[in-house]
Amino acid sequence: MEKAKDGEGSWGSPDTRPSFYQIMWFQNLKELQIPTKFFNEHLATEETRTVALRSPCGSWDTKLKQRDDGVYLIQGWQQFVESHSLGRAEWAHFLYNGGMSFDVKIYGSNGWLKKYDQTAASAPSFTSSFPFFRNEMKGHNVGHKCTMVIPKAFSRRHLSLSKEPLVLRDSDGVSWPVTTVVTSSGYLSLCGGWKALADAHSIKKGDVCIFELVEQRVMQFRILR
Repeated sequence: MEKAKDGEGSWGSPDTRPSFYQIMWFQNLKELQIPTKFFNEHLATEETRTVALRSPCGSWDTKLKQRDDGVYLIQGWQQFVESHSLGRAEWAHFLYNGGMSFDVKIYGSNGWLKKYDQTAASAPSFTSSFPFFRNEMKGHNVGHKCTMVIPKAFSRRHLSLSKEPLVLRDSDGVSWPVTTVVTSSGYLSLCGGWKALADAHSIKKGDVCIFELVEQRVMQFRILR
């Protein structure tokens, strides 16, 4: 991992691009407010209201909406949050390239730059009329006593925090019932049944899985390798 280095470019030289930071809290995970001063200085005169957000995982188009209390990223922001598994107390650095385009660096609550496997770059090309999120499989998602945590922003928006089971449906149409638990930090976690599914589909560390909510507590899942 790489520790946050404010104001440095990829080669260690000062990055002079205009930028701002935002800490992720509950409201920011739903829609992101752009600092008023930054908007007035860099974005207000732009004709388009489409903002491109770029990361190692790809590019997302989001929409700006101006309200009495400020300017917000709305449409498309939720997809960016879910695709990067953004959580509370993490923070994002938005570096402006001009032309309504930002490079975004994401840092964990410990201040370390989050790394995303390049396999995840194919996830933005996936589109659906249903809510979905992507997860890059870590060591604790596979093997003995493995579990998988659903991004908090997704579960708060689309799922009830209860122990009611979920059904995961694979590409062959086979349904896999999975029990859930709510962790002490308020995350919804897949536990009983997840290991059987992961083993049957040879899911391994580094794979990227897409989970698409097609019915109430029924998810279609896909594996990107």
